[in-house]
Amino acid sequence: MSKWTGNKLRIETYGTSHSDKIGIVIEGMPRMKINRALLNNMLLRRSGASGLGTTPRKEADEVEFIHGVKDDEIISSSLEAVIFNKNVRSSDYNELYARPRPSHADYAWYLKEGQLDFSGGGRFSGRLTAVFTVAGALAMSYLNQKGIQIRAYVSSLGGIRGYTYKNKSEIRLSDLPLELSEQQRDKLLKTIEDKDSVGAVVECVTFNFPSGYGNDYFEGLESELSSLLYAIPGVKGVEFGLGFDISSLCGSVANDQLYYSKNGKVETKTNHAGGINGGISNGMPITISVAFRPTPSIFKKQNTIDLQTKTNTEIQIKGRHDSCIAIRAVPVVESAVALALLDVML
Repeated sequence: MSKWTGNKLRIETYGTSHSDKIGIVIEGMPRMKINRALLNNMLLRRSGASGLGTTPRKEADEVEFIHGVKDDEIISSSLEAVIFNKNVRSSDYNELYARPRPSHADYAWYLKEGQLDFSGGGRFSGRLTAVFTVAGALAMSYLNQKGIQIRAYVSSLGGIRGYTYKNKSEIRLSDLPLELSEQQRDKLLKTIEDKDSVGAVVECVTFNFPSGYGNDYFEGLESELSSLLYAIPGVKGVEFGLGFDISSLCGSVANDQLYYSKNGKVETKTNHAGGINGGISNGMPITISVAFRPTPSIFKKQNTIDLQTKTNTEIQIKGRHDSCIAIRAVPVVESAVALALLDVML
């Protein structure tokens, strides 16, 4: 089990990649009508239905609410949802017993709990992001009712950037791409041909989030967002606005200068801070970049160790794995952002 406790929300996930089911308990979610179409769409995108570069393992991901929901309406402050695993193939991992996959959680899992059976990655598997997405879709339903829109996309794959813009203050929802660019697809195809994997960056933009939410230091909006984003398997970096690039600028360039727009609203000429100052939302679009590592499970031969015989050995991983985990992680990033923003609003 893994738990997260926010200001008002609390979530707890359970199950493993190859158990009969995975589930999530959510406490503090406001009572509302669930947008079932939104929920199904986010789960479909997370499942890898787009095909290229995603796992051949296909699950229906049909959500069953155990309690707290009736007729697609949240009726309790506590609810539980499960998704049954129906396409499990543990035999793919028989040759990996006691042989941890390089850069995977396998060896760390062994160090913590003495685990030698690494089938499916267990509770460290990205499979658990399915129920995390359920929670995110519920949060998204509430935020959408308030006019808040969250959209993520793969901004860079293998170092190849797709959609670009000159000024983060000028981003429009309609401009954000729904698919990879042609150059990114070519890079992904070459990676698949080489039996390898590739990393990517997912950018997430939140539109119409009101100003004044968040706090200083430990309760800052960036802190809350980061804690949930880093819970996603494979995330190795989180940046707000210009992120690390802002460190190379002078203050005269980095500063977002204030002005009154034609409708009397306070805005900034640029949005280098990514919509957050001092841990508090300033009313501009909240822009976040999330770096994903290449999938550790690749089909090339790799060096590892045998924890039973205490010898060096080689492995060649079989099974069904993503060539780029960031593609399916797009709605998971949206889910993390939605949950964090809902939590500070409640």
